[in-house]
Amino acid sequence: MEVLKPDELLTSIYEDTYNDVLRYVVIKCRNVDDIQDLMQNVYLNLYKRLRKHGQVKEPKKYLIKIAKHELFKHYGLLSFSKNFIPVFSQADDEDFSRLESQLCKEEINDDALLVKELWQYIKSRDILTFKIFTLYFSKGFKICEIAEQLKVNESMVKNRLYRTIKEINKKFEL
Repeated sequence: MEVLKPDELLTSIYEDTYNDVLRYVVIKCRNVDDIQDLMQNVYLNLYKRLRKHGQVKEPKKYLIKIAKHELFKHYGLLSFSKNFIPVFSQADDEDFSRLESQLCKEEINDDALLVKELWQYIKSRDILTFKIFTLYFSKGFKICEIAEQLKVNESMVKNRLYRTIKEINKKFEL
């Protein structure tokens, strides 16, 4: 069996786990601007572990554990415990960094400036609405799946999704 270097191992694990770890961090985060920093810290900690000790037996579980630790460090015990939502995810082909282009293709036909304004508008909404949009547009979750993951009822998910889409259409004259 060939032993991979830490860089190669990190790349392999990253490709296999990124979407699930991202989904976990998005659901747990309190502020949308924290997501990229949290994800970076998770994979940086993994890289340090790989350089020091080599292979990790169960990478996804290990990364979720690191993500929990990073969230705890970032938000503190009380904030984290109030937002505890168990996540059992499936592999997904979408990448969070492509959310803007996907929204662009589906909703506003590649108008990059409008996408940036739209994204800022969604980020300015409350965290639950941001999570609903991210899971719906980026991850392709159905409304019932979003409700289950976020532990809210389906009517709340529909209401926030459709009301915000209506507000976006009115605000941006779409």
